[in-house]
Amino acid sequence: MKYTCVESEYLVSLLKCALKNESVPYVPAGLNWEKLVKLSNEQQVYSTIAPVINKINIPAEQAQELTFYTQNELVRMIAMKNELEQMEKDLADLKIDYMLLKGSVIKFYYPKQKMRQMSDIDILYHEGDRERLVSMMKKRGFLLETSEANTDDFFKPPYYTFEWHRTIFDDRDEFHPDFDLWKRAKKDEKKPSKYNIDESDLFIYSVCHAYDHYCQNGFGIRFVCDVYLLLNKLESLDMTYVNSTLKKFGIEQFGNDLIGLAKAVFDGKSVSESEQELLDFILSGGVYGKRIGFGEIIEEKYDGSKFKYILKRLFPPKRQIMKTYQICERHPILLPLFYIVRIFQKYKFKRKKINKEISDLKNIK
Repeated sequence: MKYTCVESEYLVSLLKCALKNESVPYVPAGLNWEKLVKLSNEQQVYSTIAPVINKINIPAEQAQELTFYTQNELVRMIAMKNELEQMEKDLADLKIDYMLLKGSVIKFYYPKQKMRQMSDIDILYHEGDRERLVSMMKKRGFLLETSEANTDDFFKPPYYTFEWHRTIFDDRDEFHPDFDLWKRAKKDEKKPSKYNIDESDLFIYSVCHAYDHYCQNGFGIRFVCDVYLLLNKLESLDMTYVNSTLKKFGIEQFGNDLIGLAKAVFDGKSVSESEQELLDFILSGGVYGKRIGFGEIIEEKYDGSKFKYILKRLFPPKRQIMKTYQICERHPILLPLFYIVRIFQKYKFKRKKINKEISDLKNIK
């Protein structure tokens, strides 16, 4: 199997060692440790390789950097877990049904839960409960940061991020199959409002999620790790149902390539040409593929005009404001006021991000 560079090849070797509890691989000649750590950060797998890399005598600077990353991630994960547990009590009191998605479920199939990094916690719920859900989150100190056709993103300092899904795909996206996770989900035995995703649906959704990112900017090696572990650890995985569903969604070949790649990377199976191309694509970007540069976004979407970009950022479509601030749906006359409220709230909760964006804007000619 070919790799884009020695660092990407060694990163995959470390991941294989971590996921399968194998012997630590020898350090190849000419390995750039700084580049390796940067790659593991971009792919968001530094917590996965941490237990392995601690057994290797790596340069002090990179060892310190990895320790910093993993310790901060662990603190964040523990805090998010505690927040979720308190939130689940509120959901039970309000009788709001919910289902955990993505990393918050997949982490249980890793050798250690802390090895699976997550940027946020994704939860599915019913559209009819949105008003009560938004009210609950705001009472818990969260800001409704963005509201899309199918999701609401909530943030609370310093790093609490929850993404609530009314549906798992946005009809406006290129890929949006009709996939009902509630149909096969089972009610949790201990938590009255919680539903657990069906194992085969979890696998299908993981492949669909990877393909959704593939259609946009791409995805990273962490998705391959997820698929490999689910493939080997789901006890009731029905591959006949999986294959027929992926075929119905029109992504059977992508699913086969992703599964084949996972087996090739972690089990040493032979790799096809299409699987090799997929691996090259995966390792050429970050965890969510190749992100478009800030300047390119302005050039492509705003005709190169920074003024148009700033205007859109300050004054998004009124439907977004009305979704975020529901009082505006009942009293549209309040829209101008809540545009101003939004700006102050954003600066209060996302000051560092806004300042960086302003700095990036200044650097674009």
